[in-house]
Amino acid sequence: MRSPVYRNAILVSLAWTAVMALSLAWQVAEEKRQALTLATSAAHANFNKDQAYRNWASKHGGVYVQPDERTPPSPYLAHIADRDVVTTGGKQLTLMNPAYMLRQMMDEYGQLYGIRGRIVGIVYLNPNNEADAWEAQTIREFEQGAKEKVELTEIDGAPYIRLMKPMVMKQHCQKCHGHLGFANGQVRGGVSVSVPMAPYNDSATHGIQIAAVNHMGIWLLGLAGVWGVGWRSQLSYRERERHVNDLLLSSHVFEYSQEAMLVTDSQARILSVNSAFTRHTGFSEEEAVGRTPSLLKSDHHDPMFYAQMWQELLTNGSWQGEIWNRRKGGEVFAAWETIVMVRNPQGEITHFIGAFTDITEKKQWEERIHHLAHFDVLTELPNRALFNDRLEHALAGAKRENRRMALMFLDLDGFKRVNDSLGHAHGDLLLQEVSCRLTRCVRNADTLARLGGDEFVVLLEHVQEEGDVRLVAEKVLRALREPVILDGRHEVFVSGSLGVALYPDDGNDVRALLKNADTAMYQAKDSGKDCIVFYQPEMSDLATVRLTYESDLRRALRERQLQAYYQPKFDLSQQKIVGFEALARWIHPEKGMISPGVFIPLAEELNMIDQIDAAIMAQAVKDAMSWRQAGYDLVVSVNVSGRELERGDELAQRVEVLLEQYALPPQNLQIEITESVLMELTERVQQALNALRGLGVSVAIDDFGTGYSSLSYLKNLSVDVIKIDQSFVREITRVREDQVIVRAVIAMAESMGLSVLAEGVEAEEQCRFLRKEGCHQIQGYWISRPTPLEETFPLLREYDNLQRLKA
Repeated sequence: MRSPVYRNAILVSLAWTAVMALSLAWQVAEEKRQALTLATSAAHANFNKDQAYRNWASKHGGVYVQPDERTPPSPYLAHIADRDVVTTGGKQLTLMNPAYMLRQMMDEYGQLYGIRGRIVGIVYLNPNNEADAWEAQTIREFEQGAKEKVELTEIDGAPYIRLMKPMVMKQHCQKCHGHLGFANGQVRGGVSVSVPMAPYNDSATHGIQIAAVNHMGIWLLGLAGVWGVGWRSQLSYRERERHVNDLLLSSHVFEYSQEAMLVTDSQARILSVNSAFTRHTGFSEEEAVGRTPSLLKSDHHDPMFYAQMWQELLTNGSWQGEIWNRRKGGEVFAAWETIVMVRNPQGEITHFIGAFTDITEKKQWEERIHHLAHFDVLTELPNRALFNDRLEHALAGAKRENRRMALMFLDLDGFKRVNDSLGHAHGDLLLQEVSCRLTRCVRNADTLARLGGDEFVVLLEHVQEEGDVRLVAEKVLRALREPVILDGRHEVFVSGSLGVALYPDDGNDVRALLKNADTAMYQAKDSGKDCIVFYQPEMSDLATVRLTYESDLRRALRERQLQAYYQPKFDLSQQKIVGFEALARWIHPEKGMISPGVFIPLAEELNMIDQIDAAIMAQAVKDAMSWRQAGYDLVVSVNVSGRELERGDELAQRVEVLLEQYALPPQNLQIEITESVLMELTERVQQALNALRGLGVSVAIDDFGTGYSSLSYLKNLSVDVIKIDQSFVREITRVREDQVIVRAVIAMAESMGLSVLAEGVEAEEQCRFLRKEGCHQIQGYWISRPTPLEETFPLLREYDNLQRLKA
């Protein structure tokens, strides 16, 4: 859009041009008028000269001259007796008519100067004095009373000024013309003078040219002045416009910012607030202006908080932090606020600018996430993570105070029957009712938790003897035996198998107490259910398994009975397999496939897990090269125990040797660690992870969501992938709480730039949900069960063919 300065400059230029054009037009007209005036004056001057001569000659009776060729005796004066005379000296003279003499003089004058003069009449003596049509008409006008006629006409194609005045009969004219019959005072003809306009027009043209040049110069100087002033004005206008635009932009930013903003003077009196401020606080601008920000004071902070805030603001020029404010209606809300101090060029404080965002919902969401991470979403009881934390604290207190405590492990009898017959919804109702009954059976100081499924655990921190524990256990079993009405229609009956482990008799750490209580619980089930069993050492299945499998497991490592099976990782956006997770499988020569749930805990107990990890990793790196040689660029992930990570750089060194040995690029290897490693993030573990990432190997967190304070530890780890535990995926299409957790994990990973992989995907509905929520990869039986290396190639070709067909 053109600026007003530009438009005004154009208008002034047009006006200046019009003025100069009018001035030039006037000058041209004036030059032409002046030429006409001068020519007319010349005509008058010549007429007056001729008239004076004729009058003089007439008054003196004419002029006598010697006759010659040019002045022979006039035949038109023959009637005059003294036309011809002889002087005393003997010279012959003849009378010259003044008109005749004047005509000759006019002819001479015309030849010399171009000015023509004539004496004409309608009645005449000499035919040369015959009036032409214009002159005859003018003489008639003189007879009607006209005194003079001046007109611009053309003679022989050239412009002339013609002046004609009447010739009146006078007495001294009677001598020559009396015989014509004119009385004195009567118009007998006229005298005309024709002045050529050429020299006057040439002079006017020259004057016009000079005027045009002068006007052009003045016009150009004027335009230069106008545009010079306009240019400077434009610069000034643009500067003002930029300043205005900056102010307007600042005003828009201030007014339409989603952050609540306010501006105060140096005394902290509010000068203005934006609409977001009104929306967040309920105070209108009229209510806020003139007051101080203390109108938002919530009394949530002590005076020291505000003193420190002002000290930091005055020292650093700004303050930022979380603050609790109060709305107009009295509601307290959390805000993230920034205050900036403004100084003028002299360094004096002129204003304070404050901006804040309501983070109440965010804090509530964080509290919800924290709650979901530590409490069971179905029963609202503490989950495994929170229970482990409380058990750790309880053990520390018991050791410090040298007192006893008990751990009760409860598994419902008949829950599977209810779940299978009535459905999961009724099973959830049953679990909620059981949690309510169990809550009524324990004290506030005790901890009741749900570990998962139909497994509950009770921590009794203060017990004197076994009998005290048994009383609580029997109370629990009695509560469970009462019938449960589900959905107002279905009456079901369940019971409980309850195992008890005592501290310090049955273990002095979390793992031992939980394991032994679990062992006692299974013994209770084997004993007929609906009973209480206190742990006895001989009950330990692990000891039996250890005796049975220890030598076989060592032999398995030597004879390479442990093999890597591979479960594919499927990319939801690319719709193809992008990697495999290497899983340890024990193929016993006599007993066949041994469940990892049996030999992995045994290997951990026997400190053999590191050897298994090393064997599986070596095989996985080697097999990854087989995929590359077949044309597949895949990432193989290997699980590593926390004990292995505690060795620091040793793990990275071993990985580096394997990568060099099999020429596998580091980006094709991924290390998986369980979330429990985050619970004890030692310096050596951090060192090991940094060393691995320094090699170019990626790191994934396995079983995410089941560990302890996962969110608070993630920021301290350099990881690439988060694997959502299958416990949150299994019921994701039906359980809203699982959906909330998965969405939260994906959103958190997105904000931290991490990839997300969901484990345990077994149905297409789960896959669709995860793809919709932005999950990057999935893993589970819906793609494939873990398979040996040779069976991965048909699987890769199958998905590759599917991709080509789809493309």
